[in-house]
Amino acid sequence: MSGASLTATASTLASLLAVLFALAGAAWLAKRLRGRLPGGGTQPSAAISIISSRPLGGMHSLIIAEAEGQRFLIGLSRGQITTIGRLDRND
Repeated sequence: MSGASLTATASTLASLLAVLFALAGAAWLAKRLRGRLPGGGTQPSAAISIISSRPLGGMHSLIIAEAEGQRFLIGLSRGQITTIGRLDRND
């Protein structure tokens, strides 16, 4: 390799390393700031939660879900979700 070729190779490698470090720094910064910026990160607490689930066999199951302080019994099958009814809370 000639001197000019070696210099060009070193310059290319230095540029590549600079780009890789910039990407790593941006990824680290994005991870650090997640949740602090509008639209970033996860939402606060979920308004809907799964209290319990029971498989019934095959692709069928029953779910007890809570939304806005109310509990619901939900039936799930392969192609359908059905609200069976609202449950009274036993606190």
